[in-house]
Amino acid sequence: METIGEKLKSIRKSKGMTQAEFGESIGFSKQAVSNIENNLSNPSIDFISKLIMYHNVNANWLIASVGEMFNCTQNQLKSLKSEIMTEVELILKKRGIN
Repeated sequence: METIGEKLKSIRKSKGMTQAEFGESIGFSKQAVSNIENNLSNPSIDFISKLIMYHNVNANWLIASVGEMFNCTQNQLKSLKSEIMTEVELILKKRGIN
C-alpha cells in the first residue's frame, strides 16, 4: 500500500510541478513537501484540506486508496471552467457590465 508521501509525490509529478511550486500552490514550503514525500513527517489536516481543494484530489483515494487520484480529469475541469466563464459573461452582459 502506498504511503501518503508516495501519493503526494505522484500527485505533484502528474501536475509537472517541483516541490517548491507545489508547496507554494497550497501555502507550504518546499521542505514541508519534501518531508512528507520522504515520509519524514505526516501532513497536517490543513495540508490535506488544501491538497484536496486546490488540486482536485479525491479524498477517498488519498486516505483509503479507493477510487481514482483526481475527482475529475483535466479535460473535464477545462470544460467545466469554460462553462462557468460563459455563464459569468452572460450574467455580466445582462447587468450591463463589460
